[in-house]
Amino acid sequence: MDYNKLFTVIFYVFFITGCSEIDNLSEIEVIRFEKEFYSSNDGELRELINKYPYLFPNQFSDSVWLNKKNDSIELELYHKSSQVFSNFNFNSKKLKTIFKKAKTLETFKNPTIVTLINKGDFEDRVIYADSLLFVSLNFYLGSNYYNNLPNYISERMEISHISNDIAYKISEKFVNNLEDRTLLSNMITNGKILYINKLINESEEDWIVFNTTKEKLVWAIENEFEIWSYFVEKELFYDTDLDLRSRFMSPAPYSKFNLDIDKKTPGGIGRWLGFKIVNSYMNHNQITVNQLLDIDHYTIFKNSKYKPVKK
Repeated sequence: MDYNKLFTVIFYVFFITGCSEIDNLSEIEVIRFEKEFYSSNDGELRELINKYPYLFPNQFSDSVWLNKKNDSIELELYHKSSQVFSNFNFNSKKLKTIFKKAKTLETFKNPTIVTLINKGDFEDRVIYADSLLFVSLNFYLGSNYYNNLPNYISERMEISHISNDIAYKISEKFVNNLEDRTLLSNMITNGKILYINKLINESEEDWIVFNTTKEKLVWAIENEFEIWSYFVEKELFYDTDLDLRSRFMSPAPYSKFNLDIDKKTPGGIGRWLGFKIVNSYMNHNQITVNQLLDIDHYTIFKNSKYKPVKK
């Protein structure tokens, strides 16, 4: 046997092929705006406004931006983010892979990532606007940094959640709003988002994708039949009571079955159940993810063949 030739083949398969895979992942353009903004001199403001007009709405005077740049709280957030993100790579293989897989979605093109400090709402920590994707770093400084927030929120404010938050916002953008007032419609809409989320970020831990803890996700998996039976027996799927959304869909420390086991449950368990239905539909029907986007909730529910088995 020619061992030199064999080694050459192995080298080619494991090294050259591996490099090709990495080379096929497009470089992500990243603008670290917070660094430019907070480290600039006051006299450089106009230059920044001209460079990034989309970050400086015309209705605000220059004094507003100068006050923001010199605000003590914002400066503290900036300095803390500089420490936390000193070694974070927005061109990681994980993020590049998310963008590559998102090209499965029609019209998706790699956006430019713009990092900043934004004291807005938690739900707006990542904003995806076609060619731009804004990431507010001050929402990812570590759960211990946010002592005044409930655990179910602060636990999601870790640097490890950024990639999935980006994947979720991209997924959300492509899901058409076909909702009516029923709980089922809202469940399927969220189920579609989570299905795409997992599709483009397949290496992510499920408990991060479903915004819960490992323990609560295990509980949901072990009690899947009972969860399904509760929704069926209470005839919740076609109920239009908006209170059901706060009980089973909204971010929360736990879902509200109004039972003793409530605190063991993941918050927003209706989203997880919606994903299970959509996932079952995709497993039993030969359609593309782009076709899935336009299929109504009733068709998905009827043809999903979703029926968990009692353990």
